[in-house]
Amino acid sequence: MYDIVASPTFKLCLDRLVHFLTIKHSAKLALETKQTIKRAILQNLTDNPHIAPVSDRLIDLGIKRYRQFQVDKHNVVFYSLDEKNKKIVLLAVMDNRQSIQKLLSEVMILY
Repeated sequence: MYDIVASPTFKLCLDRLVHFLTIKHSAKLALETKQTIKRAILQNLTDNPHIAPVSDRLIDLGIKRYRQFQVDKHNVVFYSLDEKNKKIVLLAVMDNRQSIQKLLSEVMILY
């Protein structure tokens, strides 16, 4: 079994997603989405971290070592594996209708 580690960038992305959903839809939907993402990560990745493919979206940007886990219809989590220490490092989460380039540039500015 792998341990889950949420990076500061992942936490920032999750906060931004929750904020967006709260404004666009409702606080209830935002909370439900956050819980769905957490539950999906724990139920699917801890025992089988290789379940998700290497991210095509990120390969197009020249980043080849991160995996992309589709949580549900709209949300995707990017993560890397630390095989030596048996850790899953959560890197980012986003609505898959977002531009990955825009998200990465916004997060880097805020960081």
